[in-house]
Amino acid sequence: MRCIAGTTVQGKRRAKSYKIHKVENVSKEEWIRVEGTHKPIVDKEIFEKAQELSKRDIKVSQRTKELSVWAGFLKCNDCGRAMNKKSSTNKSGNKYEYYICSTYRKKSKKLCTKHTIKQENLEKAVLKAINLHIDLLIDTEEMVKQINNSNFQNIKSENVENIIIAKQNEISKISNFKKTLYEDWKNEDITRDEYLEYKKKYENDIERLRQNIEVLQTEKQKYEIKNKSQSEWIERFRKQKGITELSRDILIELIDCIYVKENGDITIKFKFEDELKRYLEYIEYNKGALELDVKAV
Repeated sequence: MRCIAGTTVQGKRRAKSYKIHKVENVSKEEWIRVEGTHKPIVDKEIFEKAQELSKRDIKVSQRTKELSVWAGFLKCNDCGRAMNKKSSTNKSGNKYEYYICSTYRKKSKKLCTKHTIKQENLEKAVLKAINLHIDLLIDTEEMVKQINNSNFQNIKSENVENIIIAKQNEISKISNFKKTLYEDWKNEDITRDEYLEYKKKYENDIERLRQNIEVLQTEKQKYEIKNKSQSEWIERFRKQKGITELSRDILIELIDCIYVKENGDITIKFKFEDELKRYLEYIEYNKGALELDVKAV
């Protein structure tokens, strides 16, 4: 199916060995994927959405024959199973729809509790949460831009880069010493014991410097968030800013899952939470740049 989106996938099966010709399936992690090998039949984003929706537990209502806005998104916070849609009538004779844990309703009342929530309350809560989340993302993006544009930030990044270059030069220097060491021994300028002692020292020094460089490169990454495509995922949310009505397309675009608690509260797992976490860690790590920027104003 990946070929539809312009990606070639190979290595799904292989022979056990050149002697044993029995073919075995290969785990997905070991498949060879090459993107952009040919023109896609469908847009990649549409393809990914279709793949994601195919994994959801989606059922069409037997009564209305329609797909609910919430189908495949609502789960019980305790047992993790889907929530079932039901309807009822209150004391005033007004009908309303609500959701209830499918484990409680279909399997056993001993295995889980109701976790009921009225559809009206669910819609209000999700709408409010989406708009608050969008505001958070926009504020976060603005702070990241301030950090990236600050002189303090550029100086920190350049300093770390200069230290990395200095240590790389030091490795080259020690490597040259190590190369001439063997010749010194052969020319009897140093003893065999001295040769082995210096060789071990140089190797340890090189390894120590390489470890230092790895630490510095990790440090440098904390100073940097690449500008290229950095806001694409935030833009998905920004387009929905100020929404007053929910649709299934909006849920597909922004939300992974909604967990319903026993007291009717909800927890929403938004898409791109890992990216948001990285942004917040970046801001926390570089808050000095923001503080200096405020003082400068």
